[in-house]
Amino acid sequence: MNLHNELLTRMKRTWEMIRPSAPPHKPPRNADHLVKLNFPPLLGRRDAAYDHVCMLIGNEELFGRDEAWRRKHYSTIKGLLESAADDTRAILQTLSSPDTARREQELYDLITLLLDIVGCLGEFVRVGNMVLSDTSPAATHFGIRYSDTDRARGERLLSEVEISSVSQLRVCCTRALPKITRYREYTVKNLSKSNLSRYRKSYEAYADIFREAAGAAQ
Repeated sequence: MNLHNELLTRMKRTWEMIRPSAPPHKPPRNADHLVKLNFPPLLGRRDAAYDHVCMLIGNEELFGRDEAWRRKHYSTIKGLLESAADDTRAILQTLSSPDTARREQELYDLITLLLDIVGCLGEFVRVGNMVLSDTSPAATHFGIRYSDTDRARGERLLSEVEISSVSQLRVCCTRALPKITRYREYTVKNLSKSNLSRYRKSYEAYADIFREAAGAAQ
C-alpha cells in the first residue's frame, strides 16, 4: 500500500471511531441532524489538516530536495487542503449562527486560495521541466533542441516561479494565523464540555496521523 492510500485508510478508520454512530433505521430527512452531530470531529480534522499544511509549507529543507520529492510534497499539501475544504463545506451546513457561518466562510475562502496556488504549483513543477527536456516525446518528434543558454534561462525562471509561489503560501499562512487563532477561540468557547472533548480527541488523532505520514515520507 502506498503512503497516500495508507493515509486515507487511517483517516477513514479514525473517523469511524470518532464520529457518532447513526442508528440503521435513521431516515434520510435526519441527515442534517447527523451532520450536526459530526460537527466537533469535523472541526478537529479540518483544523489538524490546516495546521499540518502550514507546517509542510514552512519546511525549511524544501528547496534542498529534488524535483520528485517536491512534487510529492505539493501533492500531499493539496490532498490535505482538499480534505480541509470538504470538511469546511460540511461544517457550514451545520451552522445557524450568522457570525460563525461568516467566519467559517472566510476560512473556506482562504483554504481554497491556498488550494488554487498549490494546484498550480504542482502542475507547474511537473510541466515546466518537461518543457525544457530534449527527450520528451514532443521534443523528440519535432526536433526541438535547447541551447545551454536557453536551458539555463528556463531553469532560472522555473526556479523563481516556484520559490515565489511557495513564498506566497507562507505569507498567507503567517498573516492569517492571528485571525484564525481568534476564530478558533470563539468556536471552542461555544462548544459544550462533551463536544469540546470530541473536538480535541479528533484534532489530536488526526494530527498524529499527519505527523506520522510526514515522517514516513522523509
